[in-house]
Amino acid sequence: MRVLHIVPSLTSSSGGPAQVVTQLCQELKKQGIEVTIATTKVEKMQVISSLVPAYYFQRQFSLLLPLQFAFSMGLKKWLHRHIRKFDLVHIHYLFTYPSTIAAHYANKYKIPYIVRPVGMLSPLCLKKSAFKKKLYTLFFEKRNLKNAAAIHFTSEEEMNVARNLKLNNQCVLVPNGLNLEKFKNLEFLKGIFRKQYPQINGKKIILFLSRIHPIKGLDLLIPALKILSQKRSDFVFVLVGSGPKNYERRVKRALASASLTELTIFTGFLEDEMKFALLADADVFVLPSYHESFGMAVAEAMAAGLPVIISNKVNIYKLIEDYQAGIVTELDVLDIALALERLLEDEHLRLRMGANGRRLVEDNFDVKKTAKQMLKIYNQIVL
Repeated sequence: MRVLHIVPSLTSSSGGPAQVVTQLCQELKKQGIEVTIATTKVEKMQVISSLVPAYYFQRQFSLLLPLQFAFSMGLKKWLHRHIRKFDLVHIHYLFTYPSTIAAHYANKYKIPYIVRPVGMLSPLCLKKSAFKKKLYTLFFEKRNLKNAAAIHFTSEEEMNVARNLKLNNQCVLVPNGLNLEKFKNLEFLKGIFRKQYPQINGKKIILFLSRIHPIKGLDLLIPALKILSQKRSDFVFVLVGSGPKNYERRVKRALASASLTELTIFTGFLEDEMKFALLADADVFVLPSYHESFGMAVAEAMAAGLPVIISNKVNIYKLIEDYQAGIVTELDVLDIALALERLLEDEHLRLRMGANGRRLVEDNFDVKKTAKQMLKIYNQIVL
């Protein structure tokens, strides 16, 4: 079987969705599927691994259009010439040029396709740039969704919310997968991150690792940390990620206003060994997002054995409650502050929740298992 995956970007800084596609495709290839990725970036072609070819096409930018709508003549021509070679197309995202043009050619040449909305059917996402999205839905997405062989959701919460839109397609639930091999030897990385920052000595690490974006709840987390800092001084806040420069400046000003600058280490974007070294050294992971369709950073933290504090708007929160892998809070400053204090105070609870989190990920998010689930769905559609 030949399967084409379409994703707007595969850059590491674009976050979890790109990582999900990469790991899924690598595992599908191991399980016997001929997988190709087409995306947009500066480079014309790269290879994400020795297993999976990934084609990158230049974007033609316009001042009238946001980045995700950027036209790509190269991608359009490539799809026109090559999409008929594939048995199935798996489209990741909505409201982007790559997803739209891929659905167009799949429809034109009668190639079955699956759409993974990546949370973009949630009310919060639909409210952002609502007028533009209504127009885009009218001209493109309504047909693209209607003609899809299946809609791929990654959490029950995401699927339940989307049902309110009364989609008549087959809806399939396959969680995002994580390559757990990368987390097996974290103990050998312990101490590396702490050695780089002497101010951590003797203190616990509260870790935020995600995009620096208003939807991630930093406006709630920073005042919660201020409350915590007025009660105790045995922690540092490590802020990892990147985002729009103007918002990064706002976050730094908020930290300064809360007198948290001296307690904060702002690393910017981290990947590879330094990211895993930080996960090995951290004590608590926190992500009080206003919306997460899945939460790959949360899954990574649990795979590393960290207890997590998340909001009840992170769509895997029910699993975390069921496994007792962390504390789920309201979108409330005091609630977050109390959760942080509870975990900092109780080492036994941190260790128990961290072990439960590892078990949750092994049971539900191992990419070897999720790829098998996805392959079963591919076979149902194509065969």
